[in-house]
Order: sequence, then C-alpha cells, then structure tokens
Amino acid sequence: MKFIHCADLHLDSKMETLPSEKSKIRREEVLSTFERLCSYATAKGVSAVIIAGDMFDTARVTVKTRARVLHAISSNPSVDFLYLSGNHDDDNFIAGLECLPKNLKVFSDDWQSFYYDGVCISGIKFTPYNESTVYDGLSLDENKVNIVTLHGQIAGYVSADKDAEVISLPRLKEKYIDYLALGHIHQYSQGKLDNRATYAYSGCLDGRGFDETGDKGFVEISVENGVLTTEFIKFCSRTLNVFEYNLKNKKDWAIVRSEILTALNSNVNETSLIKVVIKGERKPDFEIDVLGLSIRLNELYFFAKVYDKTTVTVDENDYINDKSVRGEFVRAVWESSLSPEMKSKVITCGLSALKGEEL
Repeated sequence: MKFIHCADLHLDSKMETLPSEKSKIRREEVLSTFERLCSYATAKGVSAVIIAGDMFDTARVTVKTRARVLHAISSNPSVDFLYLSGNHDDDNFIAGLECLPKNLKVFSDDWQSFYYDGVCISGIKFTPYNESTVYDGLSLDENKVNIVTLHGQIAGYVSADKDAEVISLPRLKEKYIDYLALGHIHQYSQGKLDNRATYAYSGCLDGRGFDETGDKGFVEISVENGVLTTEFIKFCSRTLNVFEYNLKNKKDWAIVRSEILTALNSNVNETSLIKVVIKGERKPDFEIDVLGLSIRLNELYFFAKVYDKTTVTVDENDYINDKSVRGEFVRAVWESSLSPEMKSKVITCGLSALKGEEL
C-alpha cells in the first residue's frame, strides 16, 4: 500500500522575483506539477495523497486555479486527497462549493482519522482555540500503522514566518505514531520522533524563489506487512540554484566570467533558474560587468540574476606618487574623517565618475 506526503504547493503564488512573462510561466508550471502528481498517484496505485498545508499562497484563489485543482482531484477517483489547511491557506478554496469531490477529504480543527486497510491517517488544523488541547486529544491504536499530519514549525526551528504554529515534538512521543507528515518548511528533512516514529517535512513540490533551491518533490510512503518505509521523490519542473564565486587572487574579469560560465555549464541544467553571487575583495580598477554576465546567462538558462557582493579595497600606497586628478582625489578622501567603509565607497564612485562611467 502506498501514500504520498506533500505540502507547501503555494499555487497562485505571484512569483514577484521574476519578470512578468517568466512569472506567468512559473505559475503555470507549479500548477501543472500538482496535476502531474495527481496522475502519478493513480498510475502508482497510491491510496491517498496527504497535503500537509499551504496548497495555496494567499486567501484569493483564482477561479481558473480552483477549477483545475478540483478537476485534477476528481479526475483521479481511485486516490483520496487528504487536505490539511495551513497558515497561508484559507477556506475560500472550498467555500461556496455545493459539494466537494468524493475523494477530497478535509481535516478540521478537531482530530479526524481516515482508514486504509490497517493504516490510520490522522490530522488536525491548529487554531487559537484548540492549541492547548491538540496533543492530549490525539488517541491512536498501537496495533495500526499510524500516520499523523500537522502544519507548523517544530520548536527550535528559526523561521521568518511569525504566524506559523509551533509543533512540540516531545508532546507527540510515545503516541504510537509511525510517521509524522509535516508541512511549512520548504526544504525536505527528516528525523526520529521516538523509537517507533519518523517525522519529515516533504518540502515544497516546486521551488519558487532562491530560498527554495535544489531538488523538490514529495515523500512516497510504502506500508507492507505492517512495516512503513519512505522515499523522497524528486518531482519539480525546474530547480533553482545559487552559485557563489570568490574573486580571491583574480585580476582579470574575462577569466572570472569564463570560469563562472564553465562551472555552471558543468553543474546546472539549462532549464534552471540561477542566482550568481560574486564575492571577495577587488581593487577599484577591477571592473565587474554584472549586466553583461546577466544577459549571457539569461540566454543560456531559463532565468538568471547576478549580484556583485564584492568589497572594494583601496591601498593608499597605490596613489601616493600619482600626480593626476585621480591621485589627488584618492589622497583627499583617504585623509578625510570618513569611516574606512565610506572612504572605500566614495573612492570607488569617484574613480568611476572620473572615467566617465555611469554610477
């Protein structure tokens, strides 16, 4: 018997970090990935797909997206879809529907369980009204294979999302759980809950921003003869990659550019989205052509961004005997009361201006 654990689809995400046309493409691809997942579940004989929260990105779900999601679910009637609302979800997805597809089952703010030939899948939506009773209210049969789903961040995990519910793993120990299917964290990770149970974040199904790099997908759960095993399945339409390059001991931009292109060609698929971060120290006359590199990378890959995070270092000794306007300028700034960091910035801008370059 097979099950799928996925989460954090964030359908209808605005993809604001991408240009308008690329954003439209990615929104379509992320939605199509969910549709592919539904077909995959049927083809693999999956009994139920657990969606551990944040199927959508905002409370406003477009009519088109809602219709396609419902069609994808109802078109795979042999698979149950167990939907747990997350902190980005809203009841607008199902509000106003006269009836849900028979194979779409929604967890509420009370513990609910669904049974599949000796396997029990339980879940609950956190609310301000049930947070004090959630853990004591979970009662499971130790003779069944028990899968529990929750949406939130485990205690001790640092997250920028202040609205996420905090999940206490210690309070879930010794509850006869075999697998704890979690949602909210967009990177796949897993660990031991107790001697019996494993917990896992499936991560998001398809990456949307450069904080969601690498392979994305879902967890496939198999239960045979009462034994539960899991496998992470890569399923994303594209990957997002961050590549850092250090300028250490480099003095020629043409060589740097060539090395970056060669490294990406060897390690990154042409369908990927790439963020290149150039770091390290450089002299003021070592010019970095961010625009030129960005244009070239966008010709080679689906989308690319280039960031100059280098630090310009100015050695006063390089300008002591320089009798030009440039030398006079550098010495004047160096002798000022500005902080070392500000001196470096002023000198960099001034030297660029003296060469007639755009600032």
